[in-house]
Amino acid sequence: MALSFSVPDTELSLTLHNRRAGVVDNIFKGTPFLSAMSTMGGVRSEGGGLELVTPLLMSKNTTAGSFADYDILDTTPQDNETSARYPWAGEYATIAISWMEAQRNAGPGMLINLLNQKIDDAEMSLRDKLNVHLLQSQPAAGSKDPVSITEIIDEAPSADPARTTSIGSIGNANTWWRNIATDGGAFTVADMNAMWNDVSDGQDPPTFLLTSSTVYEYYENSLTGMIRYQDSRVGDQGFTNLMYKNAPMLWDPQIGNTDEIYFLNTKYFKLTTHSNGDFKTTDFIEPDNQAAKVAKILWMGNLECNNRRRCGTLHGITAPA
Repeated sequence: MALSFSVPDTELSLTLHNRRAGVVDNIFKGTPFLSAMSTMGGVRSEGGGLELVTPLLMSKNTTAGSFADYDILDTTPQDNETSARYPWAGEYATIAISWMEAQRNAGPGMLINLLNQKIDDAEMSLRDKLNVHLLQSQPAAGSKDPVSITEIIDEAPSADPARTTSIGSIGNANTWWRNIATDGGAFTVADMNAMWNDVSDGQDPPTFLLTSSTVYEYYENSLTGMIRYQDSRVGDQGFTNLMYKNAPMLWDPQIGNTDEIYFLNTKYFKLTTHSNGDFKTTDFIEPDNQAAKVAKILWMGNLECNNRRRCGTLHGITAPA
C-alpha cells in the first residue's frame, strides 16, 4: 500500500512554487559577490546548447590605414574572432519531508510552517554552496563545480600552469587572453591605482572590486579622515561597501584567496544561468523505497568571461608598511 500525506502533493508543491521568486531573490541577496553581480549587470540568462559559447575579439583588423586617390587598399582577409566555450555546471539542494513528520504536524498550517522552514534551510545551503564554489581557490582537475573566479582571474597567467592550461577552451599561451595580475606586497593605494589603469585601458573601467575583510580593512584604514561614499545599489542589499574611484569595493567572507583584490568588469565577466535552470523548483515526489517525499531546487549555469584583459587581480597583499 502506497504511503500518502494528509496534505496532497499539489499543496506541498504549490507552497514551494509560490515561493520560487523569493528563492531566487534570497539567493542573490544572500552574499556580497552574488548581490553585486546581480545588481551591477553581471548576471545573464541563456536558453540552452551543449555548452556556453561566447564570441570574442582576439586581435585588431590590420587593414585599417590611410590612402590617397588611386592607392591600392589592403584587402587581406581577416580572422580576428574566436569563441570561448564554458561547460554547463549544476548546483542543487533538496527538500525532504517524511510521512512521520507530516503526521506530527498534522494540521495544514503546521505542515506548511514545517515546509517553509525546510525551504529556508535549502535556500541558505544552496546560496552558500554556489557562492563558495564561485569564489574558491582553483578546484582540482575533474571537478564538477562551476568555474571559479580564481580560474578566470589567475595570479600567474603568463606562467600558464597546468591547473589553468585552458579557460573557456583557450590556453593562456595566447597573450591576448591573459588577465592582468600584479604581486602587490605591502598594501598601497598606489598599487590599486596602477591596476585600475591597467585593466581600464583608459576608457573601460571595472564595475566593482571584490576582496577579503582583511584587505578591505587595509583600504578602509587608508581613508581615515576622508569622506567615504557607498554605492546604494549594493548598500540597499545590506552590504557595506566603500567607493574606490567610481566603483564600489566590497568584501565577501567566503572568498577563497584572502590576499587579493579582484577588479571586475561585468561588461565582460558574467554569471550565466540557464533560462530553465534558474533555481528551478521541482514537484514533491515519493521514492518507492521511502516513506517520504522530496523536491529539489536546481541551478544550471557557469561563470564566463569574454575579455580577460579587462579583469585583474592585485594579489599577495600584506599589511601596509
